[in-house]
Amino acid sequence: MLKQLPLGLALAIATLSLAGCSDRIGMAEQDMTDIRNSPSQPIEPPPQAELVEDFVYSASTFRSPFLPPSLVNLQLPSNTENSVRPDVTRPKQPLEQYELSQLTFRGVVVSPEGQQYALVQRPDGSVANVKVGDYIGLNDGRIVEITPTQINLIEIVPDSRAGFVERPQSLVSPIS
Repeated sequence: MLKQLPLGLALAIATLSLAGCSDRIGMAEQDMTDIRNSPSQPIEPPPQAELVEDFVYSASTFRSPFLPPSLVNLQLPSNTENSVRPDVTRPKQPLEQYELSQLTFRGVVVSPEGQQYALVQRPDGSVANVKVGDYIGLNDGRIVEITPTQINLIEIVPDSRAGFVERPQSLVSPIS
């Protein structure tokens, strides 16, 4: 049989168990009050900025290592202002209604006369053939070279000075 604890002993046990919790809360509140009442610490001034000598990039007149040599010769000098403009009178070709990212280069065929054609798949799955000199993409992309693995073209895109610049671009075969 279980004996009942006297009421006084039960109250003492309950008070001691709650006192442990209130002690921790009271200590935290006291620490927070001490922190709030302590004087603020001065902030260290930021470090002095070092003067850095200007860097002059001297290789800007050299060929870009990121472009194939076939595209480098076709770029116009950037100092000829307003010389690059899209031809708005030229009739648009069928593949100029698609972004380059929507088109897929599928391969190359050669006609009996020796003319090389690239096969480009449209988003609807149909395939069109293009040759050097044709245009594809939304940015007046003129095809300048067809290789077994990619189509190299030059696009005319707006630049930051309200003009246009020629930018090399490639449509690469997904299967290399």
